[in-house]
Amino acid sequence: MVLTMAPQATGSDATQTFAKLSVTDFEGNPFKPPTARKSPQDRKREIRQGTTAQADRSSGRAAATPQRTETADFVDMSECWDALGPGVGGEKTIDHFTWCSVGLFTVEDVRCTNGSSCQTVGSVTFRMSLQGMGNQGADSSADRMTRVWLMLDQPVISNPPPRMDRRLKFSGTCSTPSAKTSCRVGANDGDTDSLQQWIVAGHTDFDFHLPAGTLTDTDRIAYGDFMIKSEVVGNPLNQDSWIFGPENGFRCDSSPKVHYHGCVYPDVISQFSLRATPDVSEEARHVWKAQNEPDLTLPTSVTPKSIPGSRSSGQPLERMVNADDKKANNSKSAGQCRKYWGRGYSRGNTRQCDEYPFQSTYQGSAISGAGVSHFSVDVISTEHNRKAGEHLDKFYNEQRILDLDRFYVVVLTADGKPYGKNDAMPSGPVVPIQYPQCANSRAPVVRDVKAEAAPTKTFLDYAKSTPDGWTGGDSTYSVTLPDGRRLWVFSDTFLGPLNGDGTRPLGAKLVNSTFVIQDGDRLTTITGGTKENPEAIMPPSAPGHWYWAGDAMLAHIDGEQYLQVIYQEYQKFGEGAWDWRFSRNVVATFSLGDLSEPERVDPLPSDSRVAWGSAVLEAGRSGDEYTYIYGVSDAPINKKMRVARVKGADLSKVDDWQFFDMAEGSWMRGEREGATSLNGIANEYSVTPWNGGFVLVSQDSTEAFSGKIRLWHSCSPYGPYTSLADQDLVYRMPEPGPYGSYWDGNIISYNAHVHPSLRQGDVWTLSYNVNSMDNRISPEGAHYRDPGIYKPRFVSFRLVPS
Repeated sequence: MVLTMAPQATGSDATQTFAKLSVTDFEGNPFKPPTARKSPQDRKREIRQGTTAQADRSSGRAAATPQRTETADFVDMSECWDALGPGVGGEKTIDHFTWCSVGLFTVEDVRCTNGSSCQTVGSVTFRMSLQGMGNQGADSSADRMTRVWLMLDQPVISNPPPRMDRRLKFSGTCSTPSAKTSCRVGANDGDTDSLQQWIVAGHTDFDFHLPAGTLTDTDRIAYGDFMIKSEVVGNPLNQDSWIFGPENGFRCDSSPKVHYHGCVYPDVISQFSLRATPDVSEEARHVWKAQNEPDLTLPTSVTPKSIPGSRSSGQPLERMVNADDKKANNSKSAGQCRKYWGRGYSRGNTRQCDEYPFQSTYQGSAISGAGVSHFSVDVISTEHNRKAGEHLDKFYNEQRILDLDRFYVVVLTADGKPYGKNDAMPSGPVVPIQYPQCANSRAPVVRDVKAEAAPTKTFLDYAKSTPDGWTGGDSTYSVTLPDGRRLWVFSDTFLGPLNGDGTRPLGAKLVNSTFVIQDGDRLTTITGGTKENPEAIMPPSAPGHWYWAGDAMLAHIDGEQYLQVIYQEYQKFGEGAWDWRFSRNVVATFSLGDLSEPERVDPLPSDSRVAWGSAVLEAGRSGDEYTYIYGVSDAPINKKMRVARVKGADLSKVDDWQFFDMAEGSWMRGEREGATSLNGIANEYSVTPWNGGFVLVSQDSTEAFSGKIRLWHSCSPYGPYTSLADQDLVYRMPEPGPYGSYWDGNIISYNAHVHPSLRQGDVWTLSYNVNSMDNRISPEGAHYRDPGIYKPRFVSFRLVPS
């Protein structure tokens, strides 16, 4: 930064007294001049390729800088001192509008005799601080300028002191590598004053102008370098010192993409601070999750996701202004939103597809490359998306962020504190839990159990005759449609036809989710895809992923009825038969006029790894206008029940979900704050109103692959659930295990639950599924040798008070 000339005597017998100037760091080491001045292209390249360490040293500020350079008589240097630290010298670009340099400036009186013997006879050392201030305006090309303030303070004066009448002068000069413009010094060009006066009031300023000249590019960008010359007027020896500006100088532009004219210090990675104020809270939550939990974002990726933009990633974003490229980013992201949230995700333009990194960056979904591992999409409030865009545009303008300029994104709380997971998730109690009393508290007892109940024969006959429909499946939830037809919801489903001898062809299609419509004894299968190439109702989100069905209900949204089905997404992570794991929960909303694909798909709470949708009790049957959603905290045995609820009949209102916590005695806002309740339930079960209370029916999971189906009862939908000892057995499934009805250790039975739509008086009907762990695709494989294994069984029973 500073070049100091060595003194030279003019004669062997002369005695000379002169002033010597030097600039050093706080350790006494001379500041060095910058390397050779670079071309504009080299500067752009170097600025873009700055290291993470440089970025950390050049951290941006959250607050916006002034629109223009200060015109006051004096500038506050505390920002520079704070940025560099107490007693620390050096230079630092704080943001686009602030460059700082702090060191020591020394004036020495030197006396040399006999041409070689020199000694300091007096000195004063100042703290020297420089602050360069960028500028921007709108009306005048004169706004293409930067102002540099220089301050000398904290003088340390020797005894004896130097000559205080010496006149110390500071003046500026500037240059540019561009042949199409020229850099000039403005009216403010330093000062000349006595050393005594510099001690009393040691500050001055310089203006450097870099007009557009004959530049023809859109932004009319030019780079400038400034230097400040310090000299003692009338000094007998040339002891001038040059104080240099930042390594990459300053940059001026007249870009139409920001305020029209201005200059900045580009050698910094700026920072966009997104505060999670109520009007952009959904955007802030999305950005935070993308930066901190990328593998929990959508779209799902078969490889670990790495999303840039945070300081911890070391990968800043770069602004992109090309309209076609931004459109490409938007198009790819919108396609992913349609894929995951359904074609109706906008909900009448009240929701929008939000993407991070932003579509206005080179790191956006399409421009940064193929694949999906580098970005995230979410569907958020249209108003939140619009306001967040306004904040980003304001940042671009106030910090003069041009094409290819780099910046980090930091999410803060509304009051400017670090944003964390607790800020991203709702938390705290909503209302206390209230336990009602039953008008009739007598426990239920099971009577008159009958296997092969209706509609067993209907499904068997359909499987034998259908050319392309359902021939076997599991989950087996049901909903009565408004027109009286019954809709059956299945997970993994084999499609027909069967062979003439009743076996299954080895090429039979297996899809992960289907519907079957029952109209009397007539069944019709609904799949996704086409008739020629059927697919799952819920197609996989990525290779190795699939959805399995949970319970379903009729939803009431804006005066219309829809079908809502909860699905759990799973993913394969290895080659073994059991190498798969839970990924997330969603609710799919279907138009009753088109059940072949969801109109929209909304993510449901999934952070606590609870599989929601084991059962649903609609608001119309719960007795308190809440819809209850039941889940399972999975385990090999002794699985545990979780309960949530939402007011009304729309499962997609996830921000209104409440989670049951018996220990706290409250309904809680956060899924992680909910707690398990009943132990021993299975992955699928049912909760059904009965006799002024509620009955829970489930396979017993206190032992592995149990054949027992049990019941519990409670006065409320959320418990506590109890059972009568030795009177809680509904049915013992005969099929599973080596001593079961198939005499096959690969046979399992599971997923028992009641169907309210089949209830007639006190006669109830439940279903359960039977499956084989023999997954061989061969004539000897269980599913191909005997298609009758993989079908639901229906059992009827009477339920009476004890």
